[in-house]
Amino acid sequence: MNRILIIFLLIGFYSCGEKQKSEKKAENVEIGKSVSELKDFELLQDFEKNKAEFGTPDTFELNDHSADGGELSVFHDKDFDYIVYDFWLYGETGKLNYTYWTEKNGNMKFKFVKKLNYEYDKPYYEKDYKTDSIIRYLSYSDSKIKLFDINKTEITEPELIEKNKSELESFFRDVTKGIEIIK
Repeated sequence: MNRILIIFLLIGFYSCGEKQKSEKKAENVEIGKSVSELKDFELLQDFEKNKAEFGTPDTFELNDHSADGGELSVFHDKDFDYIVYDFWLYGETGKLNYTYWTEKNGNMKFKFVKKLNYEYDKPYYEKDYKTDSIIRYLSYSDSKIKLFDINKTEITEPELIEKNKSELESFFRDVTKGIEIIK
């Protein structure tokens, strides 16, 4: 009787372990598939959710691009098919935060960009300065580049789209000259 009970327990434990392994394999395949298909705001959410997995970013000082300096943090990991470049520039009357999601293959092809401008009504070292912020998102996932506001509502004004695209692309090119990411 004890032998039969032991045999049933062993079979039960073995089958539970096999089921968990197969579920983990299925989960990994699903995660791997979905990461490569992420677009637009899904990239932003995926990065925020998995930021810890990227580990410590490569950080570069940006002293020659604004009055009070800045920094660039580059997040990359072999398990993700994108690289995130997070720029901060500080000035007397505001600060900028531009975050770029690019393809990982090394040719710096943009996928998505978040542009966050903080504007102060007077220099930050004066008392009671007030801050206003503007958020824009630029999507490169379709054949046509799209611009969105803070509410994720598409902005369709061609001049505004082109102005933001031009500004963000030239900023990225200018600031990343000479920076090499070692994978």
